[in-house]
Amino acid sequence: MGTRIIYISILTFILSLNTLAQQDKHLSMWNENAAQFNPGAVGVMDENARLLTNFRMQWLPLNGSAMRTNTFSFDTRITTSQVTESHLGIGVNFYNDQTGDSKLTTNSFSVPIAYNIQLDRKSSLSIGISPGFYSQTIGGNQTWDNQWNGTTFDQTLLNGETSLQKASSFDLGSGMLFKHKFDATSYISAGFSVNHLNPSAINYSSNGNGMFRQFNFHVSATKFDSQRRFGISPQALVTLMGPNYNILVGTYFDHELFESSQRTNYVQRSFISYGFFMRWKDAFIISAAFKTNGFKFGVSYDVNLSKLSTATRSSGGVELFLKYSIINDPNSKIGDKKLFRWKGGGGGL
Repeated sequence: MGTRIIYISILTFILSLNTLAQQDKHLSMWNENAAQFNPGAVGVMDENARLLTNFRMQWLPLNGSAMRTNTFSFDTRITTSQVTESHLGIGVNFYNDQTGDSKLTTNSFSVPIAYNIQLDRKSSLSIGISPGFYSQTIGGNQTWDNQWNGTTFDQTLLNGETSLQKASSFDLGSGMLFKHKFDATSYISAGFSVNHLNPSAINYSSNGNGMFRQFNFHVSATKFDSQRRFGISPQALVTLMGPNYNILVGTYFDHELFESSQRTNYVQRSFISYGFFMRWKDAFIISAAFKTNGFKFGVSYDVNLSKLSTATRSSGGVELFLKYSIINDPNSKIGDKKLFRWKGGGGGL
C-alpha cells in the first residue's frame, strides 16, 4: 500500500505543476479542500491522510484573458492521544495561478499545522497556523499610456514606470475549526481564518500598500439517512479581502449506490453526489461528484450571471478535483459512516 500512496502523491503533484491559475484562491468546490483556506481544517477528518489536486479554468471565451488555477494538498493526522483522541495534523498546500494578458502568475507554498482538541465525545476544536511562501510575477507584453505614439503602442519607448516584475515574501495564515457530531452520520462544522497576516509583503512599487488580509468564514453540515441511503450537505463560505468579497452558498445531495471492494475487515461505500450553489452577484454553480474505494472525483460548472456574462457568453468556469483518502489502521475508530461501513453493521465501531 505504501508504494501505491507514493505513486498517487507523485501523480497529483505533477498534475498540479503542469497548470497555472488565477488570484487569490477562488474555488467553487472549496469544501473538498478547506485546508487551502483554513489551516485549522488540517487533519480534521476520519481518515489517516488524504491527497487532493484541483484544476479550474475560468472565463474561457475571453481570448488571452482566461484564468487558470491548480492546487495540490496533502494532510495527515499524527500523534493521536489514546485517551482523549486529540491529535496533531500537518499538511502541505501548493497553488499556482495565472490570469490575464499580463500573465500575472501567483505561486504559493505553505505547511499548515493544527492541533485538534477533543472537547467531548461529539465535539472538537482545531486551531492551526500556516507558514509559507508567496510570490507573484508579471509577464506578457504590457503597454502604458506614455508609449502611445498616436497610432499604436511603441514598446521601444520608455514607459516611465518603476514597478517590479516580481515580488515575493514569507506568508502567514491562521485559523480555527469547530466540529460537532450529532450522531455517526450527521455533523456540523464552522470555521474562521485569516490569511496574509503580513499584508505589506507583496509590493510592485516602493509606495505600494501590499496585499489585503483575507478573512474567511465557513460552515458546512451533513445529515445522512442510512436507511434511505440519502443525505444532504449544505455549505456556505464568506471571504472578505479589502474591498472585495465572495459569498458562496448551496448544498450537495448524496446517494449511496452500492457497497464496494473490501479491505481487511471493513467495506467501503460508493456515493454519487450532485449540488447547486450560488456565488453572490456572480454565478450559478452546478456540481457533481463520485466516490468509491477511497477515490473521489468531482466536476463543477459556473454559469456567469454578472455584468461579464455578455462577454463570457455566461461561461463562468470549469473546475475538476481528484481526492484520495488513506486509512492505515482499519481497526481505528471511524465515526463518519458516510465514508466507511464495517462488516456486520450494527454500528459497533
